Amino acid sequence: MDIVINPRGNGACPLCDRNGTCRVQGTLFKAMEEFSAQDNPMEVVVYSCPQFQEKL
Repeated sequence: MDIVINPRGNGACPLCDRNGTCRVQGTLFKAMEEFSAQDNPMEVVVYSCPQFQEKL
């Protein structure tokens, strides 16, 4: 499964300083590794997060 977090910029992650280096994102990617297969995309949108830090 190809996991993509917020490809359209909706939700909290694109606006967060931790996007790309986030522990929550890392946990999601790791949990889905055993389901990993190309040509089977899954979009994850995060609307709220306890670790959110807005980009300035």
